[in-house]
Amino acid sequence: MFKKIPYSTTEEWLKLRGQGIGGSDAGVIMGFKQFKHNNHEKNIIDLWEEKKTGVSFHKGVTSEAMERGHKLEDLIRRQYAVDHPDKKISVIKDMYVHEKYDFIRASLDGEIVFKNDKNKIGILEIKTTTVHSYSDYKKKWIDGIPNNYLYQVLHYFLVTDYKFAVLVADIRFSYKKEDEFDLNKEIRTYTIYRDHFKNEIQELKEKEIEFWSYVMNDVEPPYIKNLII
Repeated sequence: MFKKIPYSTTEEWLKLRGQGIGGSDAGVIMGFKQFKHNNHEKNIIDLWEEKKTGVSFHKGVTSEAMERGHKLEDLIRRQYAVDHPDKKISVIKDMYVHEKYDFIRASLDGEIVFKNDKNKIGILEIKTTTVHSYSDYKKKWIDGIPNNYLYQVLHYFLVTDYKFAVLVADIRFSYKKEDEFDLNKEIRTYTIYRDHFKNEIQELKEKEIEFWSYVMNDVEPPYIKNLII
């Protein structure tokens, strides 16, 4: 069973997160494209520097997209709860820590608990994003979800051992300009089952253990050429 570490402020959360590997780090460790800032895509060397020095790659970085995501997260969580009255949607205020590897950590957007079966618990992951073309939308969202988001969920499976996750994505279409009053967006929901990704979860675990050994031994990890998002 995973451990829980409570926190009460963003600063405490950042400190706890910096002491280990979080969900958004998983895609970087697996070599998928991640977070573009000043035309620089975060890679495994950036992540290693971040964990080694304690200085976040995101430090001081903000954007309209990040602000939008922050403002919408609770609204999306509450909307999902309204549409699923048979389930209790909990807000998580603890850092979850792997029972054996305390550097493997998770910050969940929420938990889904079936009211008629309290042992049936899963992960709620919320994403807000903007797509700039139909081809981008089709590639990333119609045929599945972006790999970095998938591996974030797989990382949470690794920590919690839960059997399912629901990813709710608020997708805004910047290329649709038919009506200035239209929201030009949609909500898509994806259900991800742990049992469908057993091999990928095991590989992720091995890669995260390997990566953390580089951090602990102050040895730069080999560079991984970015794969598709």
